[in-house]
Amino acid sequence: MNEALAWAQWWFSPWSQAHEEWDELSQCLGLDDLWRAQHSRASVALNIAPCLPLPPQGAVLQLALASAEQLQQMLALLGHICHRPVDGAVSDAQHLWCLRLSKAITLEALLPGDADPLHLLQAWVEPAVWQRLRLRFPPQRVRRLEYQQLALEDTRGRLDTLWKALVWRVISPNDEDFPSS
Repeated sequence: MNEALAWAQWWFSPWSQAHEEWDELSQCLGLDDLWRAQHSRASVALNIAPCLPLPPQGAVLQLALASAEQLQQMLALLGHICHRPVDGAVSDAQHLWCLRLSKAITLEALLPGDADPLHLLQAWVEPAVWQRLRLRFPPQRVRRLEYQQLALEDTRGRLDTLWKALVWRVISPNDEDFPSS
């Protein structure tokens, strides 16, 4: 499928790749029919401001369209880079890669000790992208994250390096540390 078309489809129906807990929530609230028939009302129900899609950026596009397994791998690596392995274990080779990257971009100074590493994704993407991308994560985690609101200023370069490296590490087809999807 054409990447631009895949991006547009994801943009207008981000709930199609939502975390399973959003599905449970939608069933409780009766949003299933709304998602299929009334996109604008579904967007409002999920606090997504309706707007035209932003031009797709390479790493953001790959992140948005990543499989659930690839996204989980990125989160596991992110946790180890931030020295907070909350999203799973990584291999020794992956851990070494994480240590090297964390030394190069020094993320420890950015996040308070109790902060969720996912703040780094929220700060990196545009707000309109985050409104859609956050559906890929458990709703309770997203609520805690959005309630905490960290000021991550002057970090654009480091966050850009971090997320491009994570996407490359997981999406790269020649990487022996990850199974091909």
